[in-house]
Amino acid sequence: MLNRLFPKLNRSQLELFRVFMYYVGTDTDRKFNVPGFWPDPETTNKIPKEPHEIKAELARMKKEALEKRKKLEEKLINEYGLNLDEEREKLINKK
Repeated sequence: MLNRLFPKLNRSQLELFRVFMYYVGTDTDRKFNVPGFWPDPETTNKIPKEPHEIKAELARMKKEALEKRKKLEEKLINEYGLNLDEEREKLINKK
Protein backbone atom coordinates (compact mmCIF):
# COMPACT_ATOMS: atom_id res chain seq x y z
CA MET A 1 0.00 0.00 0.00
CA LEU A 2 2.84 2.40 0.75
CA ASN A 3 4.22 1.66 -2.70
CA ARG A 4 1.11 3.23 -4.20
CA LEU A 5 1.36 6.34 -2.03
CA PHE A 6 5.15 6.75 -2.21
CA PRO A 7 6.48 4.87 -5.23
CA LYS A 8 10.16 5.92 -4.84
CA LEU A 9 10.37 5.73 -1.03
CA ASN A 10 13.50 3.92 0.16
CA ARG A 11 14.37 2.77 3.69
CA SER A 12 16.25 5.89 4.76
CA GLN A 13 13.41 8.17 3.67
CA LEU A 14 10.93 5.95 5.46
CA GLU A 15 13.02 6.10 8.63
CA LEU A 16 13.21 9.90 8.43
CA PHE A 17 9.45 10.02 7.95
CA ARG A 18 8.94 7.79 11.00
CA VAL A 19 11.25 9.94 13.17
CA PHE A 20 9.48 13.09 12.03
CA MET A 21 6.05 11.60 12.78
CA TYR A 22 7.25 10.45 16.18
CA TYR A 23 8.59 13.92 16.95
CA VAL A 24 5.41 15.66 15.85
CA GLY A 25 3.15 13.13 17.53
CA THR A 26 4.65 13.45 21.01
CA ASP A 27 4.36 16.45 23.31
CA THR A 28 2.58 18.57 20.73
CA ASP A 29 0.82 20.45 23.51
CA ARG A 30 4.23 21.74 24.66
CA LYS A 31 5.78 22.22 21.23
CA PHE A 32 2.89 24.05 19.63
CA ASN A 33 1.47 25.62 22.77
CA VAL A 34 -1.29 28.16 22.29
CA PRO A 35 -2.29 29.76 25.60
CA GLY A 36 -5.99 29.45 26.33
CA PHE A 37 -6.60 26.85 23.61
CA TRP A 38 -8.04 24.22 25.94
CA PRO A 39 -11.11 25.29 27.93
CA ASP A 40 -11.04 25.35 31.69
CA PRO A 41 -12.55 22.25 33.30
CA GLU A 42 -15.00 24.48 35.19
CA THR A 43 -16.50 25.78 31.93
CA THR A 44 -16.87 22.43 30.15
CA ASN A 45 -19.92 20.18 30.27
CA LYS A 46 -19.97 17.89 33.24
CA ILE A 47 -21.73 14.57 32.75
CA PRO A 48 -24.06 13.74 35.65
CA LYS A 49 -23.14 10.46 37.31
CA GLU A 50 -25.38 10.22 40.37
CA PRO A 51 -29.04 9.18 39.92
CA HIS A 52 -30.41 12.41 41.39
CA GLU A 53 -28.14 14.47 39.10
CA ILE A 54 -29.35 12.50 36.08
CA LYS A 55 -33.01 13.03 37.04
CA ALA A 56 -32.40 16.75 37.56
CA GLU A 57 -30.70 17.03 34.17
CA LEU A 58 -33.54 15.17 32.44
CA ALA A 59 -36.09 17.44 34.11
CA ARG A 60 -34.13 20.50 32.95
CA MET A 61 -33.96 19.19 29.39
CA LYS A 62 -37.70 18.40 29.33
CA LYS A 63 -38.49 21.86 30.69
CA GLU A 64 -36.38 23.51 27.98
CA ALA A 65 -38.05 21.41 25.27
CA LEU A 66 -41.51 22.30 26.59
CA GLU A 67 -40.66 26.02 26.66
CA LYS A 68 -39.32 25.78 23.12
CA ARG A 69 -42.48 24.01 21.96
CA LYS A 70 -44.74 26.61 23.60
CA LYS A 71 -42.77 29.40 21.98
CA LEU A 72 -43.12 27.72 18.58
CA GLU A 73 -46.86 27.18 19.05
CA GLU A 74 -47.31 30.85 19.99
CA LYS A 75 -45.38 31.85 16.87
CA LEU A 76 -47.59 29.63 14.70
CA ILE A 77 -50.75 31.09 16.22
CA ASN A 78 -49.66 34.74 16.15
CA GLU A 79 -47.75 34.94 12.86
CA TYR A 80 -49.51 32.35 10.72
CA GLY A 81 -52.96 32.28 12.29
CA LEU A 82 -53.05 28.50 12.61
CA ASN A 83 -55.47 26.81 14.96
CA LEU A 84 -53.46 23.96 16.42
CA ASP A 85 -56.47 21.99 17.62
CA GLU A 86 -57.98 21.97 14.12
CA GLU A 87 -54.67 20.92 12.60
CA ARG A 88 -54.35 18.06 15.09
CA GLU A 89 -57.88 16.89 14.28
CA LYS A 90 -57.09 16.94 10.55
CA LEU A 91 -54.03 14.79 11.13
CA ILE A 92 -55.91 12.33 13.35
CA ASN A 93 -58.82 12.02 10.90
CA LYS A 94 -56.43 11.62 7.98
CA LYS A 95 -55.08 8.34 9.38
